[in-house]
Amino acid sequence: MIVLLILLLVLALCVLLWLWAIAPQLPRADFSAFLKYDYAHRGLHDKDNGVPENSLKAFSLAAVCGFGMELDLQLTKDNRVVVHHDDSILRTCGVDKRISQMTWEELSGYKLTGSQEGVPLFSQMLEAVGGRTPLIIELKGYNDPALLCRLAMEELQGYQGLYCVESFDPRIVRWFKLHHPEIVRGQLMEKMKAGDNGLSGAQAFFARNMMTNFLTRPHFEAYDFHARDIPSLHAARRVFGMQEVSWTIRTQEDYKKAKALGNLCIFEKFLPAATSLEEKQSFRELLSAAGRGAVCSSAVKSEK
Repeated sequence: MIVLLILLLVLALCVLLWLWAIAPQLPRADFSAFLKYDYAHRGLHDKDNGVPENSLKAFSLAAVCGFGMELDLQLTKDNRVVVHHDDSILRTCGVDKRISQMTWEELSGYKLTGSQEGVPLFSQMLEAVGGRTPLIIELKGYNDPALLCRLAMEELQGYQGLYCVESFDPRIVRWFKLHHPEIVRGQLMEKMKAGDNGLSGAQAFFARNMMTNFLTRPHFEAYDFHARDIPSLHAARRVFGMQEVSWTIRTQEDYKKAKALGNLCIFEKFLPAATSLEEKQSFRELLSAAGRGAVCSSAVKSEK
């Protein structure tokens, strides 16, 4: 009996330690303004219609059409904050060069996916959006974390729009916890495995099970929607009411599931349909309307 009681006590302590490790920042942040929007992944892009990802055109289109947007930040060699997902421009520009090894002047000479759009500065992106819709700002882990965070915040000084920050790198999320606790911050996560981003097996286990949250105390967990069925995420939602952000939603079916869970949705390759009976529009029709300066409906249908 004593052995059983000891085992039960150890088990209870382990559960409490686990809950402490995965807990978000409390009290819970107010997400009511963020929940009014869906978020276009890297802007409202469609390269088949001449709108590259993470381009000023994609961000402007998202804002005009009433969508929030997700974007990616990193630094050039001369420490300019630019908006681009990959650490190189091979996929987006066809040139095998790393952004961290190019100056802004050199990078600005390349165009995205055969368009006339270049890799934008963060400052250009902020000016183009002008606070019209919310931003989910991902800071990439390619550069010195503290430097990227500090320079990004310098760009955001005086910006009047709604935004939050997120990162896969716990050092970045922790930087915001320590230096700007007033800013809503999130931990990006997927089912990490050994070797991903140079992680050991143990590091990947702790990461994918959200057990770095004790260091960062994020306000939300942005988990890969197709890998979200893990005990830690469900426990954090049920016990602490943690806000979940779903990425990347690519079908109407997944969109409906994520919305039913109360999640913020980051989408691409389709256009979320409104719940009203408004007339649906295609991406090309939205693009045409934006070009005329018209206000786009968010009730749209995919052309794909």
